Amino acid sequence: MGFLDKAKQKAQQYELQAKAEQLAAAAERATRQTVHKAGDLAHDKHDTVISRLDAIAARIDARTDGKYAGTVAKAKQQLAKGVDKLAEQRSAGAAADGPTAQRPTPPPTPPPPAPPAGSPAPAPADPTLFEPPAH
Repeated sequence: MGFLDKAKQKAQQYELQAKAEQLAAAAERATRQTVHKAGDLAHDKHDTVISRLDAIAARIDARTDGKYAGTVAKAKQQLAKGVDKLAEQRSAGAAADGPTAQRPTPPPTPPPPAPPAGSPAPAPADPTLFEPPAH
């Protein structure tokens, strides 16, 4: 009897196949629950997330004098789409309250107007740009 035959016999003896299937099923359930919870949060906090994205985009535009406004607007739009997709994954109980709200993706923020020639330099950037809000 070779090594592989002994390993197969031990796997059958300890019912490894059944245990692996149980583990896979438990992992799948946990993943599904996590996705539903994240979807619930994305749906419930959608407006807050979008307003934060708008604020961050405005600060980046202010810091860079609008130099990357197109890139920032595109990134903000993609992030908003991601939040919407995640919100679609909310749990069945939350979706039973009504159809999953299909929020339209906000239009890209137009770049700020260029400052007139000879205008003073912009104020220093806010150091709290990436600090989480206080609750």
